[in-house]
Amino acid sequence: MGQLFDTRMAEWREQIDSCLHTIISETAYPDDFKEILEYAVFPGGKRLRPILFLEWHSLYAPPNEESLKFACAFELFHCYTLIHDDMPCMDNDDIRRGKPTVHKKYGEGKALLAGDALLDLAYMTMYSAAYAVGKLKNIQAFMLSGDMGVIRGQYLDMYGKAEHINNLLGDVYMFKTASLIASACKMGYLFMSDMPEEEYRAPFIQHIIDRLFIPNPDKYKEQRVSLAAGAGMFGILFGVAFQIYDDISEYVAGEKADSANVFDFLPLDEAKELLNTYLNDAVAQLNREYNGDTSYLKQLVEKFIIV
Repeated sequence: MGQLFDTRMAEWREQIDSCLHTIISETAYPDDFKEILEYAVFPGGKRLRPILFLEWHSLYAPPNEESLKFACAFELFHCYTLIHDDMPCMDNDDIRRGKPTVHKKYGEGKALLAGDALLDLAYMTMYSAAYAVGKLKNIQAFMLSGDMGVIRGQYLDMYGKAEHINNLLGDVYMFKTASLIASACKMGYLFMSDMPEEEYRAPFIQHIIDRLFIPNPDKYKEQRVSLAAGAGMFGILFGVAFQIYDDISEYVAGEKADSANVFDFLPLDEAKELLNTYLNDAVAQLNREYNGDTSYLKQLVEKFIIV
């Protein structure tokens, strides 16, 4: 099964990369600016967000060309955040994915414009894909990842102060990292569905904030939620876990953290326990009666367990 999983992930990445190349090449930007966009997007990382979209989509229906485009919009949005996060006015990083960051390679002005272009391109791609299949309400749902999600989390990361672990997990990680992942999961499941209109509008992120297992591990489990909201719940739990995993990886590698992280509050053994608890609770969200096989999603989660 592990080999089948690796093959499936590799095939998703190949399709995603091909689609991303096409999206960028078909823009009306000058060739030298397209080169900057390509530099920012390739080579990619895990392509986690579009893969999650496609996996959740597969539980309802096989993804089509428009679904793939919509999935790629999540990666464009993610890459925009990376460009801006790396800039001197924010995290001031010199290296991203093993090469100079966009502003170090091309200068701050071009980097800023490249981030803006990828954000714009993400929404344009979503609109064209959703319009083609008559699902424009997906655009409304995605707005949760903007002012209620990623940007809010980045602001709190830069200008807020995490005074305890709840602040860090619930205010920063929940929004900056987990909200976009949760949107990819929920919208993947909804993209070709015939679910009621309210499923698209439900601000599931806000409903989950008070249900993190710190300090009450079972509080969020008491809530009966729809399958689509369960997809979002999975994304929140896995998204927070993903950020904790990143903290642990940097800590073990001896890298200095740019901002608040779990090691401001927990020793390594407790951080690992926290990570695995979130991952196990994410897997529990997959043990519901979805329309399809969740085994690939479970294997994806298990890749991040640390013993």
